[in-house]
Amino acid sequence: MNKKQDFKSNIKEYIMTVVVSFIMVFTISFCVQFELMFRSEQNVNFKELNVENLSKFWTIEELEKQLISSPDDYVLNVRLAVLYESLNKLEKANEFYKNALKLSGRSNFSLYSYAMFCARNDLFIFAATLAEELSGSNKQTNTYKAKIYEQLGISFDRKNNILASVSSYQIAYKYAKSIGDSKYLKSIKTQYAREYVKLADLNIKNKDFLQAISDLKNSLQIKETAIANYKLGLLYLDSHPAIAEKHINKAFNEDVFVVNPYVYNSLLQKLISEAQILKKQGLYNFYNSRLTRFKNKVANSYLYKNEVLIDNSTLVYKKSIWNKIKHILVFEIKNNTKEDIKNLFIKAELFVNGQKYVIEKKVVNSTNPLSAYEMLRYEDMELPQNIEFNNLNQNNDIFVRYFAKRCKEAPWLLLKIDFLNI
Repeated sequence: MNKKQDFKSNIKEYIMTVVVSFIMVFTISFCVQFELMFRSEQNVNFKELNVENLSKFWTIEELEKQLISSPDDYVLNVRLAVLYESLNKLEKANEFYKNALKLSGRSNFSLYSYAMFCARNDLFIFAATLAEELSGSNKQTNTYKAKIYEQLGISFDRKNNILASVSSYQIAYKYAKSIGDSKYLKSIKTQYAREYVKLADLNIKNKDFLQAISDLKNSLQIKETAIANYKLGLLYLDSHPAIAEKHINKAFNEDVFVVNPYVYNSLLQKLISEAQILKKQGLYNFYNSRLTRFKNKVANSYLYKNEVLIDNSTLVYKKSIWNKIKHILVFEIKNNTKEDIKNLFIKAELFVNGQKYVIEKKVVNSTNPLSAYEMLRYEDMELPQNIEFNNLNQNNDIFVRYFAKRCKEAPWLLLKIDFLNI
């Protein structure tokens, strides 16, 4: 009896093992197949979306041979169209784009490809018509539409039709928001906001200041930028100084070099004086603290004339271990202020035999500051290997211009013009 029960038990376990194994194999196979299908579709979509990639590594001759054997292949037509467009043979490209449209039964991909061609080549109305013919409201269709209207915005901007460019970016932005691609959306927002600033510039030129204010506010709603805040502040400078200061301060905090320091300094001084006259101690303290912070930040950002001096510049020749000659520019540097300089970049422009050579170097950092007033030290900068000194004689001069700045984003300040005798 026990043997029979053991036998039945073993049979059941065997059957269960087989069934479970079959289910697992089926499930794994299904998952693998599904994954391959997904990746394949993703790959096709990627290739379709990037039309320019379709012609990579193919010549016109190779594609036209393929087209003879596959005359109904609309993707081959698109590939040829892209190649002809890249060669600026626009009539031929147009012919192949139209062919692709016809052969595909006006598929979304062929519509998108042709619309991009039209947008790039100033066929604006036709491009927009093709974009609106795209069917569906899925991610891919919305991506197609966003890219078409983005290209229209770029082309309108190139033609200096800024109002039309703004309208195009507005539509591109609408579709980009629905895609779910944060990087692409950020790019569209940047371009869209920039076009509104350009539109404001046009309205300022036409003395339509109210419309310019509206344009800049629209730009800031899309994306906060230093340039939009600064320009809006300038428009409020005479009528609403407090509002002007609010926007200029935002611009200054984001990018100190967008703001004219003399303009902002004058504005703060004006607001401090008004607060003092009106006996508003709170406002006086507020603007006074901003002025102090502004001065400190400017002092650490800009370099002013005569704050740094360069002297005793000369050329030194050194031999490397392989007997190669190295040319070193050596100079004396002086901090002419009463405070340590903790960041300093030097640029030297050398003119040798009519050729210009540029070298840059960070000569001072926070761990090795240039000490305060009256301190001197030597710095050296290795010159490029391709400078030809061999043809120079003792009477030839090398013309050198020295520039300096406190940080990478700052403008260069010309320190000295010098001549080096060889």
